[in-house]
Amino acid sequence: MKKRKRVKRWMKLDNSAMIYPAIRNARFSTMFRVSVTLTEEVDPKVLQAALEDTVKRIPFFGMRLRTGLFWRYLEQNDGVPQVEMDVANPCKPIGKGENGGFLFRVRVDGCRIALEPFHVLTDGNGAMVFLKTLAARYLTLTGKKIPFTDDVLDTSARPKKGELEDAFSKYAAFQKRAPRRESKAYHFKGTLEPFPTLHIISATIPLGPLLEKARAAKATLTEFLAANYILALHRLQTAERHLREKDVKLCVPVNLRKFFPSDTLRNFVLYLTPGIDPGYGDYTLEEIVEQVHCQMRMRLNRKYIAAQICTNVSDERNPFIRMVPLLFKDWAMSMAFRVVGESCFSATLSNLGETKIPDEMRPYVKRFDFLLGASKINRGNLTAVSYGGSLVLNFTRTTKETFIEREFFTQLVKLGIPVKIESNDQ
Repeated sequence: MKKRKRVKRWMKLDNSAMIYPAIRNARFSTMFRVSVTLTEEVDPKVLQAALEDTVKRIPFFGMRLRTGLFWRYLEQNDGVPQVEMDVANPCKPIGKGENGGFLFRVRVDGCRIALEPFHVLTDGNGAMVFLKTLAARYLTLTGKKIPFTDDVLDTSARPKKGELEDAFSKYAAFQKRAPRRESKAYHFKGTLEPFPTLHIISATIPLGPLLEKARAAKATLTEFLAANYILALHRLQTAERHLREKDVKLCVPVNLRKFFPSDTLRNFVLYLTPGIDPGYGDYTLEEIVEQVHCQMRMRLNRKYIAAQICTNVSDERNPFIRMVPLLFKDWAMSMAFRVVGESCFSATLSNLGETKIPDEMRPYVKRFDFLLGASKINRGNLTAVSYGGSLVLNFTRTTKETFIEREFFTQLVKLGIPVKIESNDQ
């Protein structure tokens, strides 16, 4: 009697994930990284056991990317993800046939545990839940007692349905659609480094003084950081003496879980692009803060965000587009990304906010980090995450020049904010 072939579990890509396979290339990995530094050196063997338990709890991390005639999808991977030693240049693309087909890496170096997912799987918030659960499980296996609070999941429990949902489709009401067209933005060039070089400059800043400055400027922390970043980019464009200066804008991801109830651990972010038009003249930091604050406030509301969701999901649900072969969909998405993607902003600023963990876990955790991999057009990006009264900023870039970082940190120091800087450059 013939054995019946076992049917593998599969999942549709969420709405946000669909574009990433179409636009990635050797230099544009669409990978990012979150990491935790513990107080003690990590045992890779124990971490391997913790990883296997964590993937069972968050099962879509244990899937591979498959290509169909009309769409890509995630399919159960019967292999076992392996812990790797860390490298100097993280977020390298995962090529076909690499990594056992898994769409993420877990890396270890001394006291640090790093998670590098392909954006098809999740966003920064979902990745942080995976990382905290992995670290907590590791600590539990080494004899510590860690409760299941503050997004630390119980690895012995079954996955919850809401954690796996495509929240974009859930909240696409189709009442109003937001326009996509935006003005082109300034992009600094610089001297491109050989692949896969990724320069990282990290800064640790006490959160209190920075929050005081932001509040004094009547801005949030993200708005204040964005204004300083825009100012640095604006000064670089001015120094380059362009005949016609372009808008200086940032891509700022927004966690939609704050606006729409969802437990999803998959992608659920949209992007705002605050900025300035240098055609109106020079700008002070105070003026940029005011501009960024007003632009963010105007768009950070449920109605505007719902319209953006509807715009994105409408393409996916269009009957004609659904029947177009994937080859042509990829071409169309790649072209669209050129027109309304990175060409419309100068760099990305992504702030994950405060990372909360159980009090019982705090004695074993020193810091968290978050960074973005290389971009397709933009040569540098900035990320932020706070923990234990400190903010960690990570600039990543693929060029030799450090003008942006120097301008940014010099501005903070002039404001009286102490900055401690590290780099992965030897």
